[in-house]
Amino acid sequence: MAIAMLYCISGAIAQTPVTVKGKVSDGETGEALPYVNVIFTGTKIGTLTDFDGFFSITTAGPVDSLTVSYVGYTKLTKAVKPGIQTLNFAIFPNDAILASTVVRPGVNPALRIIKKAQKNKKDYNLDKLESFEYESYSRVQLAVDNISEQFKKRKIFKAMEAMFDTISSLSVDSAIPVLPVFVSETMSDYYFRKLPRRTKEIIHATKVKGVGVGDDSYIAQVLGSTFQQYNFNENNLYILDKDFISPLSIQSISYYVFSLIDSVFLDGRKCFVILVNPKNKRDLVFTGTIWVTDSTFALKQLSLEITKEANLNFIEKMKIQQEMEEVEPGTWIPRKTRVLIDISEVTSNTAGMIGLYYNSNKNFRVNTNRDLKFFEEKIEIDPLAYDFDDRHWDTIRHEKLDSGDVKIYKMVDSLKNQPLVKTYVDFVETMVEGYKSYGPIDYGPYSYIIGGNPLEGFKMRAGFRTNEIFSKDWVLKAYGAYGFGDKKWKYGATVEYVISRKKWTKVGAFIKNDVELLGLTDKDYGTAVLFDNFSTLGSNQLNRAKEFSLCGESEFMKGYIQKLYLNNKTIEYDHYGNFYFRYFDNPENKIQSSSFINTTITLEGRFSYKELYVIRNKKRISMGNFKAPVITISYTHGFKGVFNGQFNYNKFGLLLWQFNSLGNWGTFEYNIRAGKTLGRVPYPLLDVLRGNQSYFSTKGAYNLMNFYEFVTDQYISAHYEHQFNGLLLNRMPLLKKWKWREFVNFKVVYGTLSDKNFKLIPKTDDFGIPVSSIGRFDKRPYAEFGYGIENIFKFLRIDFIHRINYLEHANTNPFGVKGTVVIRF
Repeated sequence: MAIAMLYCISGAIAQTPVTVKGKVSDGETGEALPYVNVIFTGTKIGTLTDFDGFFSITTAGPVDSLTVSYVGYTKLTKAVKPGIQTLNFAIFPNDAILASTVVRPGVNPALRIIKKAQKNKKDYNLDKLESFEYESYSRVQLAVDNISEQFKKRKIFKAMEAMFDTISSLSVDSAIPVLPVFVSETMSDYYFRKLPRRTKEIIHATKVKGVGVGDDSYIAQVLGSTFQQYNFNENNLYILDKDFISPLSIQSISYYVFSLIDSVFLDGRKCFVILVNPKNKRDLVFTGTIWVTDSTFALKQLSLEITKEANLNFIEKMKIQQEMEEVEPGTWIPRKTRVLIDISEVTSNTAGMIGLYYNSNKNFRVNTNRDLKFFEEKIEIDPLAYDFDDRHWDTIRHEKLDSGDVKIYKMVDSLKNQPLVKTYVDFVETMVEGYKSYGPIDYGPYSYIIGGNPLEGFKMRAGFRTNEIFSKDWVLKAYGAYGFGDKKWKYGATVEYVISRKKWTKVGAFIKNDVELLGLTDKDYGTAVLFDNFSTLGSNQLNRAKEFSLCGESEFMKGYIQKLYLNNKTIEYDHYGNFYFRYFDNPENKIQSSSFINTTITLEGRFSYKELYVIRNKKRISMGNFKAPVITISYTHGFKGVFNGQFNYNKFGLLLWQFNSLGNWGTFEYNIRAGKTLGRVPYPLLDVLRGNQSYFSTKGAYNLMNFYEFVTDQYISAHYEHQFNGLLLNRMPLLKKWKWREFVNFKVVYGTLSDKNFKLIPKTDDFGIPVSSIGRFDKRPYAEFGYGIENIFKFLRIDFIHRINYLEHANTNPFGVKGTVVIRF
């Protein structure tokens, strides 16, 4: 009897099913791994993880372990027992395994599939649709990781050390602790129209928590679906200001090695599993796996990454996973997207960051017809979007938060309340913004506190601006400065009012009494503070200016901004150094003057039909114009006798600018300017071409031209620069490890200065002392050609510049070397 009882019990145990649920993640970064093979060891019973890395597998047979395997990762096996259990797997990348997957001699079957997919991708590209829309859920998480040994010694780390932990969404079964510092969620509806091209996002709910987060509305605009579109059916993907070559690009076979490694069924469709490897890891390419449907050859899923070998700065790794859904025959739209970015520590005294973006889309609608007026406001936030509680969020999310995600919210809240962390965040924010906030007032900018030039000597300046605590619509700015050489006070003040944010409209007034570079300060040359400060440090072409201005701007239509300026300005020149500003009030009577008053009205229209903006407090920030041309046209009229204005003239200006790319051949940027002045005016009111006598190179100036070497009342210029992004240096064995990037550029300009305006410039002053010469063109244009290297130590740029002509002019050099600071990914 006992033997029979034992037999029955053992039989019952043997028949108990084994059910295993869990998640598979990358052991280094913690991100979920989709489509991983999960199999009971020694059997044919298996499954694949879903897009979020989860799996569930059951068997009634006798098994003792479960194995997970994935291309490029070390296989991992864990013991199982009868009954229901949860096992999480963290598997680690293995380059040796990845390298062993090679294409053997003969016909490569993967190439046939890739070529079919290349041919068909235009039929599956979203851009073929007249319109579409869908509901979108987005989540962003940021955490500190990769703590350097130097950073661990700092007080800020001691305050945070106890909070570091492993988080399921960022690190599973991994020894790598992380510290969440930011988390956001957004629910929105996204809309697309093809002709004319328009997009719109309506944010219905948003939730933002983070260290140092101020303006929730600004964060919500940036972290929605609008700025996270990844379309691998295009030839190139614009990521981190660079074009990466898609595995389905028409030129991908020149940059990738493809290997067919398996076929699986996904959503009931047979799919080919193709391994993607770059031929040169330093090119702007991906590595990983793509899934292409059988017979229709559509891109079904992908798991691709950009590795640290690529010519990128500060990026240890970037991984993109995407799952596509055929919402109707031949129409494929991303259903889920996950992007992980691992940012390395910038220096040995800092920490790294890891960011995870997740997006889920559903309720797709294709070929819907919406009026153009609907798309006028690019990003719209529901006034109630910030008011929803946790219970409501639990009902609207596409997936329920797991325990790790809930833990992140709690950790961020705890971190925000640490006093030392608050101090550190305030310091970083001050360094980035240039201002320090105290209630409704921001003090700064600190970059201008100390300065100096030959006219003023040593100079100190202090200023402030109001922030959103003071007012949501009004901005007040003011500064005061004192020159210890000329012993005079200077000041400036601005008031602005935002009338409308929907159709961006703003008005303002400005008053100033300060020193500026004669004829050049008002010109927009795209220079930075560093250049502005040093370009006047040794300059003696300085004047005193008293100015009052009224201004306004409004977006009249999509992509078109109209600006209006009313300006009254008094220029006074103090005699100092070896520069003498003089002009003839009347060339006939030879009476000289060193001051004048100018009253003008200026109309400026700017057309940039693809440009995207976000609103931050009372500023509108451009997020790029998607490589389309930008056209700016201006007209200025000078009024004689109005507010003591002395000149009646007309001035026209034109600017055409564009930044674009040529895929792996790099990016290019050009601008074409033209201007014409009708009337007789002193040369500071004409077009004074911007020379550069500093040691710093700048894109907007002619780097080997002297100040005031050329003055024109009509001109045309062209600037062009091509960034190769390491196309050549990436292939040089001794240099490629430095990730240097080569570039070339040229600048050419030609203009004329009419006799009536040239005669206003005296050769000597009233005492017979020679006035510094003001030059004009003969029959030749001015040209300079340059080349150089960027990304030296990740931030230095060196320009080698050749001046082509006008070498007979005084104090000129045919060749120069200048540098500047450029920080790019």
